[in-house]
Amino acid sequence: MSSNPLINFGALRDIVAEKTDVQVKTIDLIGKDEVCKIYHILLENNTILVAKVAVSGAMSPIFESEVATINYIKAGTSLPVPTIIAFDTSSTNGVGPYIITEKIIGVNLESMFSKLTPFQRHAVVAQIAEWMIELSHHRFEAIGGLVCQDSTYYVGPATGAAFFVDGRANLPLDRGPFTTARAYYQACAQRELDCSRVFLSQDTSLEYQRHLEDSRVQVERSVSLMLELISRCPDLDEDPPSPAPFGIDLHSVKLKDLFVTAENPSRIICVDGWQGVATGPLWRCARLPRWLRPSISDEHIQEQSASSFIFKQKVQEMEGSDSSFLRALDNEDTRHALDDISGYDAFKDGFLLLPTLESMLATLPGEEDVDGLSAMLDPATLVGRVARINLVTRGSNAMFLAMPGGRGTMNRSEPGTPPIISV
Repeated sequence: MSSNPLINFGALRDIVAEKTDVQVKTIDLIGKDEVCKIYHILLENNTILVAKVAVSGAMSPIFESEVATINYIKAGTSLPVPTIIAFDTSSTNGVGPYIITEKIIGVNLESMFSKLTPFQRHAVVAQIAEWMIELSHHRFEAIGGLVCQDSTYYVGPATGAAFFVDGRANLPLDRGPFTTARAYYQACAQRELDCSRVFLSQDTSLEYQRHLEDSRVQVERSVSLMLELISRCPDLDEDPPSPAPFGIDLHSVKLKDLFVTAENPSRIICVDGWQGVATGPLWRCARLPRWLRPSISDEHIQEQSASSFIFKQKVQEMEGSDSSFLRALDNEDTRHALDDISGYDAFKDGFLLLPTLESMLATLPGEEDVDGLSAMLDPATLVGRVARINLVTRGSNAMFLAMPGGRGTMNRSEPGTPPIISV
């Protein structure tokens, strides 16, 4: 039996035994993040379950929405999802909020996607396209996470990590739900300002306070620019608005959350990773998953280009050439760059966020600031080198490549480094 003073293993063992009528043999920690810890639970009959246990009771809204989303998807769509054995979002059960599911019997695609034949890879891509279109047709009146009460599903507060991690779960932030995309992004900007003010108000030494003062100015400048960008960003919301303009957004699905069998790797048998999945405007729902977006810095650019073509071909086959989903796929613009940066921490990531916002505002169509853009792309500065690299690549390696000798300490995979220029 694994030991961890933060988890009451006796209580978890009792819960599993009660829910399954089978005694527990072992419990092993297999992963953790800022929201939860994940355990493999081996029962006496050799069945394996997976338990996600929240790091604190404040994460309860994330767990509540994840359960509602999985159950909604399972009942109302064709997507294969994990089977939930038991869950409890309260903090009075001896363990805290938890979700127990059956272990997915299969192989995640991250470990084998590059080894697939073109036919197998295209079959996977076409399936994802079909499911993304299907989910975009499930319409809702607001942006946020799904909630279920008395068998009725509705949109509740946003459950994205940026609203909860790093001590934010206990802050009185505006998490919605939001009836417009503009209101959602304004709340993202205000979130960063509110969080930084709480952090900067803590008692610290005078020397540290002077350091924090510089950070405060940077955060306030970033938030001010983000609000300006939101006010000048066109087409965030439908005009005129439809009664239910938001769909379930699956574009952030990762390869590690897609499971296949070794015998038939072209058929997805389960989609995992529903934590934080929410509703969003159609233009955000209709984005290629990050692993399908061609990048000239990627050795698999030809494969990605071919796969993205298959994705769009599938959309056209299902929706027709006049599909609004298809049009949105071809329009990666300022809105998408705004969406990418909306999940960033303005305090920790300010050294990248601030120049990103400045360059975006300097390059809005019809309002280009050539002098400001030239200064932003100055190769003599670290920020300038990052900006230049981001002009021709996507992903999280720009900072690494920009450091002297191509060596850096930044290691961030989600979300990727935001595009410095996107118009």
